[in-house]
Amino acid sequence: MADARSTALLDMTLLPPLEEVLDLAAAQLAAWMPNQRWYAHKGAGAPQVEVAGWAPLRIAPDHATVLLVAAVHLGDGDRLAAGGAPDAPSAAPGGGAGPGPTRSREMDALYQVPLVLRRPEGAPASEEGAEIGVLAVSGGPLRVDDATRDADGRAALVATLVSGDGAAGPGLSLASHRTRPGSPLPLGRAMRSRVLAEEQSNTSLIIETEGTSPLIVKLFRVLQDGENPDAVLQGALTAQGSAHVPAVVGAATVRTGAMRTHALVAQEFLPQVEDAWRVALRLARAGEDFTAPARALGTTLAEVHRDLAAALGTVAADEGAVRAVLAQMHRRLAQVAAEVEQVAAHRERLAALLDTAAGQTWPAMQRIHGDLHLGQVLASPERGWVLLDFEGEPLRPLAERALPDSPLRDVAGMLRSLDYAAGAVALEHGVDADAWAADARATFLEGWAAEAGTPAPAVLAAFEADKAVYEALYESRQRPDWLPIPLGALERISARGAGAGSAG
Repeated sequence: MADARSTALLDMTLLPPLEEVLDLAAAQLAAWMPNQRWYAHKGAGAPQVEVAGWAPLRIAPDHATVLLVAAVHLGDGDRLAAGGAPDAPSAAPGGGAGPGPTRSREMDALYQVPLVLRRPEGAPASEEGAEIGVLAVSGGPLRVDDATRDADGRAALVATLVSGDGAAGPGLSLASHRTRPGSPLPLGRAMRSRVLAEEQSNTSLIIETEGTSPLIVKLFRVLQDGENPDAVLQGALTAQGSAHVPAVVGAATVRTGAMRTHALVAQEFLPQVEDAWRVALRLARAGEDFTAPARALGTTLAEVHRDLAAALGTVAADEGAVRAVLAQMHRRLAQVAAEVEQVAAHRERLAALLDTAAGQTWPAMQRIHGDLHLGQVLASPERGWVLLDFEGEPLRPLAERALPDSPLRDVAGMLRSLDYAAGAVALEHGVDADAWAADARATFLEGWAAEAGTPAPAVLAAFEADKAVYEALYESRQRPDWLPIPLGALERISARGAGAGSAG
């Protein structure tokens, strides 16, 4: 009788060609993908999936790791095209800076889904959530697992960055790029890896090897043509010597058909640190002062904006650019007011605020974070505040996220997130933290303005109002009990009038 080791061996010559095997796996992917947190097309109907391209990463005696790009063909149903859900901690909807909410017909989407193929018998048990299915093929059954939830699969993905060799296969090629070619990357028998539990729109892998600093490798799930801002912006900040982002050490780009974009980015991992959302919740609940950390956070954001401007340039916020931004805000206001009755009550005054903002001085447009909230900031004891996840609102088209935007969008995002911290402790613990939030918001803005200059109150208020309008739509659909948080902000902003601002 064959032992477990022999039954686990994977003789590729006994199997159909890999291309046929992966085509058979497409039906199982169609059932598995909509249940993943990173799947961005929930509610669009049952997808049809086909293989757009693939390349072998490693063929081992007992498994094969394959990088696969799946083309997802969506139904005729419509969905929220942007701003559908904030990319933030579940209790902190501070993200979602997209241009929505608009309804649009679906287009085909491309997803990056690396796979591990094994024999079911004698193979190691799948990690939780890894198994996609088992294929009945000539030569014996094959178990198909998500490579990010398999130690061998993760090692193969990291190896593409370490070796620099890339990969190539039918309809797909992968190229790796080291930010510092001589810098060590951990790989080998002593390497430990795991999936970051807090994955959302992408999948992040933690890579640890004794004697080297840990890394986080982010695999981008939804692929669109163009450079991913997360790799570009953090790479630019790393090149500028910024201590306010984790240093980027490498990246990989993938090409399939006419599309070329980032597949992976690797950067330093800061273990055992809290994010600013948890810090703020704890202090707000206890009534402890947050003004000094908030001021430092404002200064940090201004320094990040300064370094991005130096690395990637700025453009004047001319009449056309201002008009385009305000037109988007007017569209959102009209659409949300039509759905959320409480927002409609503020529509006239908020529209007047937007009109007032048109005649004010705007800061130059530049590359920004684009989805900033407290959950995107780490509190490092050695480095202070460190900003993460520069991908922007993941539901916006990549081409839009790569355009210059107003730095006040980031400022408004953080002001709203501080307000949400107070709202969360009020709802969950019955603690009135309004004064705490007002002080934190004011000192955060002071810290930013000390480096970047004081913004025109009506312009900042317009960005914050736009964010609160988005939040009101989200809460009305997802968490009605939280709707008073953005409605309170809209009441405050509209009551003070276009010239008063809202930082306090």
